[in-house]
Amino acid sequence: MDTSFEEFVAARRPELLRTALLLTGDRSGAEELVQRALARTRRRWGRVPDPLATARAALVTGSGRRTVRGEQVIESLPDPSVAAAGPEPLARALRDLPPRTRAATVLTALDGLPPAQLAPLLGCPADTAAQEAERGAAQLHPALAPDLYARPRSGADDPDRRLHDELARLAGGPGAWRLDAGQAVVDVRHRQRRGRWQVAAAAALTVLCVGGAGVQLTRPAAEPAPAPVAPASPSSARPAPAAPLGGNPAIPVLLGPARGSLAGDAAFLDAVRSVGWGGQAPPPVADREVVFAGDTPHGRAALVVGETDGDFRGTWLVGPVGAPAAELTPRYSRTLGRTRPATLVLGGPGEATLVVVAGRGDTVAVSDRLMVGPRGTVGRDYLPAGSADGTAVVPARTTQAGSGLSVRVTRDGQVVHRSGVEVPGTRTGELPALQPLRPTAQPPDPVVVGTAFTQLAGPLGVEPADLEPELLWSGPLPLSRRSGSVAVVVAHSPGGALVVGTVAGRPGTVLPCGASTPPGSTDVATLTVVRTCDVALPGLSSEEDGRWLVVSAPSDAASAELLDERGRVLGPLALTGGGAVVPMPAGAVSVRTLDAAGRELRETAVAPVPTEPFGDYGSGVPG
Repeated sequence: MDTSFEEFVAARRPELLRTALLLTGDRSGAEELVQRALARTRRRWGRVPDPLATARAALVTGSGRRTVRGEQVIESLPDPSVAAAGPEPLARALRDLPPRTRAATVLTALDGLPPAQLAPLLGCPADTAAQEAERGAAQLHPALAPDLYARPRSGADDPDRRLHDELARLAGGPGAWRLDAGQAVVDVRHRQRRGRWQVAAAAALTVLCVGGAGVQLTRPAAEPAPAPVAPASPSSARPAPAAPLGGNPAIPVLLGPARGSLAGDAAFLDAVRSVGWGGQAPPPVADREVVFAGDTPHGRAALVVGETDGDFRGTWLVGPVGAPAAELTPRYSRTLGRTRPATLVLGGPGEATLVVVAGRGDTVAVSDRLMVGPRGTVGRDYLPAGSADGTAVVPARTTQAGSGLSVRVTRDGQVVHRSGVEVPGTRTGELPALQPLRPTAQPPDPVVVGTAFTQLAGPLGVEPADLEPELLWSGPLPLSRRSGSVAVVVAHSPGGALVVGTVAGRPGTVLPCGASTPPGSTDVATLTVVRTCDVALPGLSSEEDGRWLVVSAPSDAASAELLDERGRVLGPLALTGGGAVVPMPAGAVSVRTLDAAGRELRETAVAPVPTEPFGDYGSGVPG
């Protein structure tokens, strides 16, 4: 079975990934959706006539839910950091389709399934499936932009053919998948072992409860870590073992019985299990667990979780101190997962309360902000918080720009979790009118500039206006469809150093390009900034909208040269007002600025694309 399943994964996983990307609109979510579908297919291997149909059915079922990779994805709720413009028209129109219509349209227009094959995947008659596909195609056709440069060819005016081609383009955009085919198979095996282990643990717990044994189960023992992934080798006969998609094996931490100041109030716990979850479909009331329930200085909170068809989901329910369960309202968290510590901020901007729920016996520590010393050194101090049951309710402070809070969880002497916390209502703070310190070709975009300072102020725990903000330079970003802009800003940190941030704004979003922290004694006028801005939205951007080189140099720089790793000149770089925004040249590793006489001024390395946002929050994994 393993050999034939491996062959199936190698042959069919690419098209499943392509379909899943269009169903989810998110590359990481699409890969997790495909891994779940493959796991379900392997469980039924040899008992179903068409494994591909089984996998596709799992894609449809999984994409219609509101959980991806154990995290909550509520597509109907807008992201406050994303402007109304959104992605390109076709991607936006596809996203706005109802889940079943979206699935019917993608499977018909992209994968070419006839109604007879589509119907069992959607769980409806063939006529209904055909109508769903037609309805979705009709909504997508107006979003198909005409290709003014296409050569005439047979069928070019066929809207269905154009829809297929454009969907294929969206699904085949730039970006890499985390797993190759061999690693995907290993991940599926791990998921099956983990599922059997969870069933066995549940059975053991039942035996203990029925037998009345006086043993308190805090948490199951962790699984042994898998062997590290070996580099891929063309000559390898079989793929090397790989870690599972979610990282190292983890143990469940969001489990009952309830913890918190209301854990002993049986009537309240019973009532809060029955509270609605708003736009999210909850598990049956009998299957819901109350993980935390308590009053805090800034409100009452309960964390309720459960599983539906093996998919974890949950929500915080919040309200005023002392509010009855029926008056609590849902607060969705994108980071909820059975094995992931949960956090909640109540109150703010200003004084607030942080709630942390980790595993029983875990040690919780909290850092209130990123510290940047006068010489540009950065770091965090974590102070112990919480109790023996793995929860913490501690004072906190937030700003309009967000929060500098980071939570670290230690288990058996090892850091198992470190990440920031979600803060509701984050928005761009008030800023004075800023004039660029260096010449610009066009007026700066105030949204892009404001977002740049917000991204720096949040981690530092202050409002943007408190950073003595300066706009160093701004320039146009010539995207393939609609132009954007870049901004280089300078903030003065509370610790005395400078924080120089670069952002790129494209229609609908502002993306960070990285930040540096020069010593506070640095003259801002002498700063040379050389950054890489990756503005490609995975799967939803054209090939031209990839990585851009952003340069801002002092006034004495008249021109520049691009250098490779050996210091050889690749070519000239024109500077306008000391700045440039150009597609990233292949092989460029540094930029040498020259004065009007052609003399070298300084050489600056090209900073790479940041892998994490500014703030050293942690990514949720040990760090």
